[in-house]
Amino acid sequence: MSPGGRTPPRSRASRPSGRASPLETPGPVPYRACVSTPQRHAPLLLVENNEDVREALREILESEGYRVHTAVNGHDALSVLAKLERMPALILLDLVMPVMDGHAFIEHLRGTGALALTRVLVLTAHPTLPLPQGVSGRLGKPVKLEALLDAIAVHSAPE
Repeated sequence: MSPGGRTPPRSRASRPSGRASPLETPGPVPYRACVSTPQRHAPLLLVENNEDVREALREILESEGYRVHTAVNGHDALSVLAKLERMPALILLDLVMPVMDGHAFIEHLRGTGALALTRVLVLTAHPTLPLPQGVSGRLGKPVKLEALLDAIAVHSAPE
């Protein structure tokens, strides 16, 4: 216990050894010394077609101090991005969506050069789907809150 009778919060970075991380990355990830310290107020774009999932994640992330923009599919996400002054620190992207799926959205970002200005973390319930080239990693759905917050802290941190 710390002074004042409060128990200090457990760091999300402290995991029991031997436990595999649900975050799957295409290459090495530059983990910071304190993974649990998110870039507070970092703008995020959440692209998710399921309204319940989208709103629940938005509320959680906003309660953690993030500014969250939302979109229901890739086409809607392009409209949201066009209205922003700058690219979000991280895009949380579902792959399987109507109108414009995650793969087409990534292709569009790559074609315009916008993919180089942000990072993309895929959230998917389809673990066998190949990751689009250029994404930072993948989290399976249903996503575990601790894993999501750790991944956001890592992938939204400045290089």
